[in-house]
Parts: sequence; structure tokens; C-alpha cells
Amino acid sequence: MKAEDFRKNVLDLRYQEQLQKLNAVLVFISVGILGFVGSFVWQYESLAAGVLISIIVMSLGFILYRRTKHRMDGILSEIEAIEPRPRLKRQALQA
Repeated sequence: MKAEDFRKNVLDLRYQEQLQKLNAVLVFISVGILGFVGSFVWQYESLAAGVLISIIVMSLGFILYRRTKHRMDGILSEIEAIEPRPRLKRQALQA
């Protein structure tokens, strides 16, 4: 295995890791939105606390989302910067 292939595989694993983190952040944001809706439905008298907690959760989720997305974009640019390996032509393989 060439060093380029190894580097691409490592970067692909890093990208998959960031993708899993991104999915977790989106779930985290969804929980914040559900908490906001729940504060309207179940405890209208303590609405301010529910709104405050929901804003904190959604803000933290948005920050984590942007940071993870930035890392993913950086990994993609590293993958694109690696020189592609020349492919053998089909005729050369059959000979």
C-alpha cells in the first residue's frame, strides 16, 4: 500500500468520525427544540426557564455544529490535495 493510499484512508476515517459527531450534534439540537416545545405544553408558568435552557442548548449545539462542519471541510480539502494515483488502463490489465 502506498503512502498516499494510507493517508487517504486515515483522512477518510477522520471524516467518518466527524460525521458521527455531526449527527450527535444534530440530535442534541433537536432535544433543545423539543425542550422548548415541551416548556410551552407542560409548564407554561415556568416558560422563561424553559426558553432559557432551550436557547443555551441550541446555541451550544449550533457552535458545535459549525466547528464540526469546519473540521469536515478541512479534511475534505486535505483529501483533494493528495495527488490521485494513476489508474491502469483496462487493455494493460488484460495483456
